[in-house]
Amino acid sequence: MRFFGNILAMVELRRGLTTKWILLITACALIQQACGGSGYGGGGQQTYPPAAPTGLTAAGSNMQVALTWNASSGAASYNVKRGTVKGGPYPTVFPSTTINYTDSALTNGTTYYYVVSAVNSAGESANSSEASATPAGPTTNVQATINVLANRHPISPYVYGGAFPQDAPTIGDSGLTVVRWGGNATSTYNWKLGTDNADNDYYFEDFAFGALNNSADSNSTQFITDVKNAGGTPLMTMVMLPWVAQSAENGSNGHWSFSVAKYGAQCKTDPFNSDAGDGLKTDCATQLTADPTDAYVPIYNDTTTSCPSGVACVYRSEWTAALASAFGSAPHFYNMDNEIDIWGGTHFDIHPLQSGYGELRDTYLNQARLLKTWDPAAIRLGPVSCCWYFYWNLNSTTDNKSTHAGIDFLPWWLNDIAWSDAVAGTRSLDVFDIHAYPDGPDTTSFTQAQKQALAARIYRDWWDPTYESEATYIQNNGFSIEPIEPNPFRIPRMRALVNQIYPGTKFSITEWSAAFAGESDFSTALGDADGYGILGRERAYLASRWTAPTPTNPNYQALKLYTNYDGSHHGFGTTSVSAINNGSPSLFSAYAALNSAGTTLTIMVLNKDPANSAQVQFTTTGFSPSSETTYTLSQASPTSIVASSSQSWSPTQTFAPYTATLLVISGNVTTPPTSEWDLNPDTTMVAASGTVTLAPKITSGTTNVTLTSAAFDSYEGASACAGTIMLTTPSLTPSVPGEITVTAGSTPGFCHFTATGTDGTASQTQGGWIVVGNPAAALAKTNGDAQSGSPGSVLPQALTVTLSPGASGGTNVGASILFTTSAGSLSNGTSSGAKVIAVTNSSGVASVTLTLPPSAGLVSVTAEGPYGLGHPVAPAFTETAN
Repeated sequence: MRFFGNILAMVELRRGLTTKWILLITACALIQQACGGSGYGGGGQQTYPPAAPTGLTAAGSNMQVALTWNASSGAASYNVKRGTVKGGPYPTVFPSTTINYTDSALTNGTTYYYVVSAVNSAGESANSSEASATPAGPTTNVQATINVLANRHPISPYVYGGAFPQDAPTIGDSGLTVVRWGGNATSTYNWKLGTDNADNDYYFEDFAFGALNNSADSNSTQFITDVKNAGGTPLMTMVMLPWVAQSAENGSNGHWSFSVAKYGAQCKTDPFNSDAGDGLKTDCATQLTADPTDAYVPIYNDTTTSCPSGVACVYRSEWTAALASAFGSAPHFYNMDNEIDIWGGTHFDIHPLQSGYGELRDTYLNQARLLKTWDPAAIRLGPVSCCWYFYWNLNSTTDNKSTHAGIDFLPWWLNDIAWSDAVAGTRSLDVFDIHAYPDGPDTTSFTQAQKQALAARIYRDWWDPTYESEATYIQNNGFSIEPIEPNPFRIPRMRALVNQIYPGTKFSITEWSAAFAGESDFSTALGDADGYGILGRERAYLASRWTAPTPTNPNYQALKLYTNYDGSHHGFGTTSVSAINNGSPSLFSAYAALNSAGTTLTIMVLNKDPANSAQVQFTTTGFSPSSETTYTLSQASPTSIVASSSQSWSPTQTFAPYTATLLVISGNVTTPPTSEWDLNPDTTMVAASGTVTLAPKITSGTTNVTLTSAAFDSYEGASACAGTIMLTTPSLTPSVPGEITVTAGSTPGFCHFTATGTDGTASQTQGGWIVVGNPAAALAKTNGDAQSGSPGSVLPQALTVTLSPGASGGTNVGASILFTTSAGSLSNGTSSGAKVIAVTNSSGVASVTLTLPPSAGLVSVTAEGPYGLGHPVAPAFTETAN
């Protein structure tokens, strides 16, 4: 009793009844004999709190988590506490009288954190150790068929690009194949000073250009050298605007466009430079007119143009020579400026008017042709268009769609570039380039989970004919005369235009991303992985993400899954093959490719469902798999790729929610083809009820191929595909292509078709799209036919055609008409040659004069209308030199 008494004396030294009671019962617990054996008071009833529970486990299932733990001696009940952050707080309490509890009505895909405490009449114990679980729905069953003899085509190595990576080492580590020097600032880059104007992005001030986190890379040729040394291919931007930046402003040299001291108060000013305004009056709407010499110096084509006295002018020819030398043996890629369709907003200090149709055609033709004379190896990408609305419209008040026959901008621009090149007899465009940010809805009221779901599904915008844009402004339609506009179908739509209007032109996307939930969010990694897969499957030639992934973000690893999944620079296969599945495209994607030897099949599996596992049943047609290794990126390990050990191939595999998994499968193609062939083109456009001819050809090998079938198999817009598809020349030789004739249905839509051919060893299939536009306009010859004259004379009557727009969606005013003569020379009043372009007047009439050839004979003159109106062709004129 003395010992117990001493403890009580110690207790009394404490202040506060609660503290005294806790210490008292703790003392009793230590000295049971003094407190009456099993409990204080001698009656056997326990009156102190139990110990904290141990052994807590948590197991997630569909919308619930099951918890179990070990019993605590003397506990009457337990409090189950739940939080959504590791380490708490744990605000939610569920009472339980058993040692298990099932927490239900939870959100699948969300991780929950739990602790449990024990309770009796004496009080509550401390919390147990934490346990966590993520509820997930039932497994989704997906059937995936990989056919290595279907839709075979090379994947361009240049689709794995990005702009302005963090530094040179990350170029090599991430496997970036193209590194872009681009963006708004490059439109005003001064290569002599290494400066640019920040334009409307930041108060029109001149700054030192920055790249690769290295001040030396403000030098464009040093940038090229550093990118090459790091294993990448540089893509540079050639300035087409007439002004470039002066030296970098330092707060006192005044190198900005809209000085408050000079132009007065403005809507906003640079927080760090109160004299640098945003160029808008205080109404925040009216643009000021700048003096370009405040912040810029002129850039001229070459030294034949004299520089004003005291001005340090810059010359494109000299810069190009320096760039060409730095490129060396690497491809000489040039973006022809940047987002030229919105110069009137981005660069309104030096381009105060909105961009116009004719202006952008003429500027491009002038600069692209000169560039080729300065650098014969130049590969020119244009027009570098910014976005969906401006694909189809420009905002000039005088040089717009209404003054060019109501034709959408990109089809018009591509058409006029192609025909101008035909007239000149030289190509000015090598790669048709756009920026392609998938358009989404207003996410202001979206939860983070909704943004994540959007980021994971949004790339359906690029390829899915059934996907209607979630952007309200696209849903409202009316921007274009293109088929089914609310369904972007962006890549096949653009490739169809290119292949129809300017065959032989490649297609690229030099800006893209869709980080709706943030660059560091895992949904962005899944979206990026989807994007890379689509770019390879849909035959893009080059692509560059804006900006390149940062190593600390999960999407950096998403890129490495395609380029450097094992740290030894092994990547996704180089020959795309068919990978189809019956999963929801918003929640599941799969892409497949072979290596060059046909001994490794890579399959990228994206389970974009945050809640449900995907059990996939694979069918591998034409490939015999033996073993596999998987490389997985998951939320559990978002900044590293986790490799499995090599294991035997299993056709049934389960993929956890929210994962990107690369399967690297060893095996062999069971019956390799001896000749490869392609549809040539695989995707094109034609007017409703119009006819287009494909010229399938052998792309490698010496064995002949025989086409055995061709048929429409799916579509969006039923009547569009009610036409016919015929094998008019089914035999392909290495030197002579075959022929497939397609007649479209009567209404606009997207029609998929499949053709099958055999080389006697293996049977291959190739699929493609026919994009069916509005019915074609009509073009009739109305004057000047069947004339005759002496050799070398000018025919007395002009050769005249009249355009009638019909149901094409356009008008008859301002349409370009290409005239071509078999002999002699044509003139449109300003130029002459075997080919000339004339423009329809207010009555839809276009005319040319013909000078007969010096020798007697018949002369045939053709006239064809714009592709944007269905490419109507007039009956030929027949003239005679006698």
